[in-house]
Amino acid sequence: MADLEPLLRFWRAHDDLFEHTQTRWWGAVVADARFPAIQEPNYARVETRQPVRLEEIEDALVPAMRASGSERSHVVIFHPEDQTDLIAAASTRGDRIAWDVVMVTGRDLEPTGRVEEVSAFDGPFWAVHRDSARLFDVTDEETLDQLQAMERDVLIPAGRRWFALVDDGRRVALAALLVLGGTGFVDHVVTFPDARRRGHAEALTRRIVSEATAMGAERTYLLAEPGGGAVRIYDRIGFERVTHLASWLAARDR
Repeated sequence: MADLEPLLRFWRAHDDLFEHTQTRWWGAVVADARFPAIQEPNYARVETRQPVRLEEIEDALVPAMRASGSERSHVVIFHPEDQTDLIAAASTRGDRIAWDVVMVTGRDLEPTGRVEEVSAFDGPFWAVHRDSARLFDVTDEETLDQLQAMERDVLIPAGRRWFALVDDGRRVALAALLVLGGTGFVDHVVTFPDARRRGHAEALTRRIVSEATAMGAERTYLLAEPGGGAVRIYDRIGFERVTHLASWLAARDR
């Protein structure tokens, strides 16, 4: 049985950065009307191991999403092995279940490569950031605006640090680090297509883990797509696969 408490400690602190967090016996509902198009601050966090019904989650989630202006219903389950009935209920009604591999390291990693920390959140950074978000299939301009506003107004003030790999004066890869509750989290690791297969993701991740350790993080986590090439990179540099998270995203009002 995976010990996810350090990750949950980070996740709860992260959720508390947003406008509203409604605690429930099974987890919490997070809502933020400033960013209705973004899933991260508008969703239900299911962290209990006890069985919970889909209707009970949505009784709390849907009204909160209406209030925030979010048109979608997003649920993240931290112990899917204990919520098989819940997942089956969502799947049966047509929701597509997505899976993420949870990976963790408690080791310090030796930095490699020409990784630089972003020191100025200026026009050139935001242009590269916007282009990188499109590589995660975020293409709607309003959604991109909200994503960047959330970064500027919430995450960077909370301590999120950005790192870039620079090649011939151009930022060709990006990644972010946030440490909360003594736990580090690696996010937004991306390399632009014309610069891939050169070790940039590994260099960024090594630098970020080293920085997280220096900031006092005992463990550093990341999420990866099952079967994706990134998992093999993280395996190679010392991350361990500990469990999976399950999630789905559906229309708010059916």
